[in-house]
Amino acid sequence: MKIKEAIEIINGMTSTVSAKESNDVLQISSKNTAIYGDWFLKMPMNAISWESIRKEWGGLSPDIKAIDLARVMDVIQQLLDTPVKERFPEKKYTIQVIANYDSAYLNCRKEDNSMTFCDDIETDHVKTRFTQAEIDELKQRDDLAIDWNKAIIKEVKDDED
Repeated sequence: MKIKEAIEIINGMTSTVSAKESNDVLQISSKNTAIYGDWFLKMPMNAISWESIRKEWGGLSPDIKAIDLARVMDVIQQLLDTPVKERFPEKKYTIQVIANYDSAYLNCRKEDNSMTFCDDIETDHVKTRFTQAEIDELKQRDDLAIDWNKAIIKEVKDDED
């Protein structure tokens, strides 16, 4: 399970609990934090057991429904069962083949896997962001005449999606 997925499950399927990522920690709190404090559970992103999770039961509001608390505990257990490196999204990269030219990014048409060059904006029809494994596969394609030593491969940051 990915951290982002865990946050979406907790925030989307509970009515009295909320989750957020803050300073490399998954923070679980009552939705009524004004009265009961900021959090009742803090899980470091690299935690591998319950011993690593800080608990502050004073932040646990009596308004929290048992089913919501059970769902939180289940999601946290699923995260603990997921290897740490699999909790985060895989890094993606753009491939620019002409320096300082905004229309020289490798684009893959999703309908037929054909390659073109255009901007770096990904759409429902065009893929412009590639994992390292996908880049390694592209380097093996005979139909691409790209000098991979000169290609500019840039990591896409999460907020650029």
